[in-house]
Amino acid sequence: MAITMSPHEYATAFRLLAASARHPENIERAVAERVLSHLPKQPTLLDVGAGNGKVAERLAPHFSALTLLEPNQNQIAGLQLAKAKVLIEPLEHHHSSETYDFVLCSHVMYHVPHADWAGFIDRLLSFVKPGGFCMLVMAAARGPMYTLCIDFSETLLFSEQVAATVKQMRLPHEVLPTMAGFVAQTFEEMFTLCRFFVLEGCYTADQLAAMSEDEVRTLDAKIRTHAERCRGPDGVYRLGQDEDFILIRKS
Repeated sequence: MAITMSPHEYATAFRLLAASARHPENIERAVAERVLSHLPKQPTLLDVGAGNGKVAERLAPHFSALTLLEPNQNQIAGLQLAKAKVLIEPLEHHHSSETYDFVLCSHVMYHVPHADWAGFIDRLLSFVKPGGFCMLVMAAARGPMYTLCIDFSETLLFSEQVAATVKQMRLPHEVLPTMAGFVAQTFEEMFTLCRFFVLEGCYTADQLAAMSEDEVRTLDAKIRTHAERCRGPDGVYRLGQDEDFILIRKS
């Protein structure tokens, strides 16, 4: 018996992600405080794995032109941003001589094999102008989201491993810790969101397909327990996510 999410459940999860995620404003704040003063007056941006474009929307007032790479057309379909050029492709298929003052890669490296991280970071930096910056955003191995995910998989990768890779590459960098998170008004919404994170992030498709009915029931019961813990005194459900911004400057 394969464990799956229905189209309605996916729609609910994506709606909650878009409505309550704080990391777009966190990224804008970090860029405004630590990056913009070092860039030219009309800087350019490359957003690798732009998702629904919410981060690009927050950053758009600070940049003269934006290029967004997003392989999932459905994710980016609702974006309307006049100064943005959207390319429906992943980084590995992006071939261009153009370089940028700031390259952002947010919550993408989970999908890159660990052994390929150094090459992936080198490719990101190849699109950064000298003196420009690359920012890698990853969930950190701390906080409520980490507690949720590590209960289902002990092989997940977090920001600490990315920072270690950057250090091994001897790249000048700093790590900026921050807190993001998600909000739901009902238990069923939070259960759907937690289920989305667990099924999408902690298991492969083959692992899910191989589960028995008993294993599926046990898994869902375990997720429900985590969702129940997210209820605050005011009745609102909150799931915090610690994140790290790994900021690399290209010499």
